[in-house]
Amino acid sequence: MKTGKTALRTELRARRRALSSEERAARSRAAALAITRLHRFAAGTTVAIYVPMHSEIDTARLVASARRRGVRLFLPVVADQRRRALRFYPLVGRMRPGAYGIPEPRRSGRPVGARWLNLVIVPVVGVDRHGHRLGMGGGYYDRAFAFRARRRTWHGPRLIGIAFDCQRIEAISADRWDLRLDGLATESGLTTFAAARR
Repeated sequence: MKTGKTALRTELRARRRALSSEERAARSRAAALAITRLHRFAAGTTVAIYVPMHSEIDTARLVASARRRGVRLFLPVVADQRRRALRFYPLVGRMRPGAYGIPEPRRSGRPVGARWLNLVIVPVVGVDRHGHRLGMGGGYYDRAFAFRARRRTWHGPRLIGIAFDCQRIEAISADRWDLRLDGLATESGLTTFAAARR
């Protein structure tokens, strides 16, 4: 029997899959619009984005908008599965299947450290009202941005989740290492979370 976070992931993925392709497309466009209004989504900034898998919210509109504006886009690449380490490579050229079958750019460009990104568009399975994120369970994003919890002043990039409203829940039983988001973009707009870095 599934318990805790595993059961919650199953339920939230089912909610996401229940959306029709038309609903998913329209809601993805609305969520993308909320992100394009952020001041960190501008010419010359470094923004990490992701390639959606299965029924995840579509990021194609964000990619197109970033290219028009001169935003420098990076994709997460699993650099070490054993250590659960991510590196962020430029989104250029052809893609290839990476870890877990996730498309990734060829590692021809120079990666940027997680600390030096301006904005990170974070995939989520679920988010609660405090900004606690439920991911796929691998801990890759948690490790990549763990440094934020140790900083007193400068915390690095803004972490904005992107999801459908049906992925919002009241509370997640978060562990101390679980990543908290600065904000969440959905079809209803942008929600910011107070004290997300503590």
